[in-house]
Amino acid sequence: MASIITAFKEATICITHGYRVQPGEVVTVLMDAEHRLEAEALAAAASAAGGDVVVLDISSQVARGLLAPGIPEPPKNVFGAVTSSDVVIIKTNIDFAHRFAHTKAVRNAVDNQAKIASVEEGLGSWGLTVDDILQVQKRTEALVKAFEGADRVKITTAKGTNLTLSIKGRPPLLVTPIREKGVMMGPMPLWGEIAFAAVEDSANGVYVADGVMNIVAPFGLKEHIQVYVKDGRAIDFKGGSEAAHLKRVIEGSDADANVVAEFSIGTGHLEKYGTLSEKGMLGTIHLALGDNHSAYPGGKNVSKSHIDATIRDPTVEVDGKLIIKDGKVVIPY
Repeated sequence: MASIITAFKEATICITHGYRVQPGEVVTVLMDAEHRLEAEALAAAASAAGGDVVVLDISSQVARGLLAPGIPEPPKNVFGAVTSSDVVIIKTNIDFAHRFAHTKAVRNAVDNQAKIASVEEGLGSWGLTVDDILQVQKRTEALVKAFEGADRVKITTAKGTNLTLSIKGRPPLLVTPIREKGVMMGPMPLWGEIAFAAVEDSANGVYVADGVMNIVAPFGLKEHIQVYVKDGRAIDFKGGSEAAHLKRVIEGSDADANVVAEFSIGTGHLEKYGTLSEKGMLGTIHLALGDNHSAYPGGKNVSKSHIDATIRDPTVEVDGKLIIKDGKVVIPY
């Protein structure tokens, strides 16, 4: 955090133009000790907007969640606060927050029409403007239109990715800084993403993870991982010690942890390489193994893990139409 002044300025943009907190709304801020000042800045901005705000320190849950690779379901007291709030703001370790998005607590909060999102690292240092938020929203909505009625997605890269999958009948999930009631949790305010639950038995080929991978390499892979896929399941992993770690995590989870569950395109122009926020970065896509039932429309795979991996500079074709070429969006927006 650069300073309390710049943090409060950017927190106010998040609250008024992202969460759009209204007078009288019940606002719960989940924080850990490492992010106390940022959480307090967000809570102050929400209170200034008229929200009825409470801050919960869940440091112990975050620590426990970081020691285990699965989806960190919260205890009853936190579950109740999340599911009964109008607005839920999560300012914790970002790896924990990304996996927390797949919990039953979040699913229930969304079903209860909450506005919910985690806040990315660096509050007070982004140089964030309202126009940045509007740009991400516009770009994401344009990509959604390009995917209307889509079925077959083909992904290739110069590093060896050659994968096809289907998103037929799967509605898109828009993750943008502007949070809507009843829309699944995602990061904000820099993040942009259009996500799909992959048809669970449809993926075939190989993808080369060359960016970040939650749990395995949240700050960037030291060596690329080749993930070999047949009929929707990852059947082999190559690439050194990190690939071996990924294999151990998958094998230690459950029978459906190796399902290719998610296909997503990043649309945020202020994100940076080498952080988990790279997943929302324009010029990347990410694929996930594991659960897609709780977070993505139409998803049917239930697992206690969800492991994302970014692919940089991809080429993406949808039903034969070129959408992205070497990381550059080629459709107008």
